[in-house]
Amino acid sequence: MRDFILMRRPLPRRTLIFSHCMLQIGLLLIGGAWLWRHSPAASGLPWQASWPMLALGGGALLLAMALVRLFAELWMAPHHMLARREGFAPGDVMTRAIDRRPAMHDPEQAWISTAKPLDPDEGVVGQARVTQPRQPATAKRQPVTPSQRQEPSL
Repeated sequence: MRDFILMRRPLPRRTLIFSHCMLQIGLLLIGGAWLWRHSPAASGLPWQASWPMLALGGGALLLAMALVRLFAELWMAPHHMLARREGFAPGDVMTRAIDRRPAMHDPEQAWISTAKPLDPDEGVVGQARVTQPRQPATAKRQPVTPSQRQEPSL
């Protein structure tokens, strides 16, 4: 059922709109003919006798037209979602070869080639920024007892 409603390759938009319009026009003509046949002008019955059937027929016609519209919107959902998607589709993205990923033209500068040994004199680690020795920690706080507790005054 999911593949029927949200298809991977939905029907073309033109086909869906054309089918929707034809169904709506067909419902309108058939419903209008049914309502005309039951109207007082065509049947000869007074309005008091024919209004319940006309109200029921008009309501059924409107319900059928609304359901056709809802199904048309449901079948148009893949088109709406494709229109809202930003950027490239996953199939549109082209990648480079694995050895050219960082886009470096010098093989010595490539990130993903084999690991390179580091020269310890290059200053990779650098000098420490701390200029003063660590101060000893202050004495641990003692828990406050209720007698030492001071309440704010109002």
